[in-house]
Amino acid sequence: MPEEGIAGRPREGRVSKALLEATLIELAENGYEKTTIAAIAARARTSKQAVYRRYADKGALIAASVEAALASVNPAPPQRGSVAEDLRQCLSNTVAALQDTALGAAVRALVPCRSRPDLAGVLDEAEAARRLVLRQIFIATPFEADMEARIDLLLGLIYFRLLIRNIRIETRDIETAIYLVLGLVAPRQPVSRPDLPGLPGL
Repeated sequence: MPEEGIAGRPREGRVSKALLEATLIELAENGYEKTTIAAIAARARTSKQAVYRRYADKGALIAASVEAALASVNPAPPQRGSVAEDLRQCLSNTVAALQDTALGAAVRALVPCRSRPDLAGVLDEAEAARRLVLRQIFIATPFEADMEARIDLLLGLIYFRLLIRNIRIETRDIETAIYLVLGLVAPRQPVSRPDLPGLPGL
């Protein structure tokens, strides 16, 4: 019996999914340069020919793999009940994806390759998607002022710790960052600093 078109071929879908998952693991374990089409195909239990039927080269396959993984963990739209709670859910989702799955190690492996056009676009789109959700949380609230700076501070905690320093982020870290950025935590033991004009008590 002849096979149906691509949309109706379950095996084609399984192979494509296996390739994307295998690519993410190879990238996480071996980095961009040492990841090879042969290793990806072997992990996915398919052939190099199957890879090249779908993707032009290694860069295109890696970009597709990371894009699919990032899309699967995109944070949900805010519930608009509490700014702090919406931020906690959004940031916890991001941390879990980058910290507890192969995606985090894969993204870390791509940081030095950010200048590659095929990969930069994927990472830029993922960043834009997360910033959009955070803007939706802040918009039309008392915290809308300096919204972009607040977003930079919150995402900076995640990116710097996880992608640069490779330090685990706990729930308490996320909550502390949120409360500080929202100005809900009073400074402890304020000290006068005359060398910082305009910032008394900091």
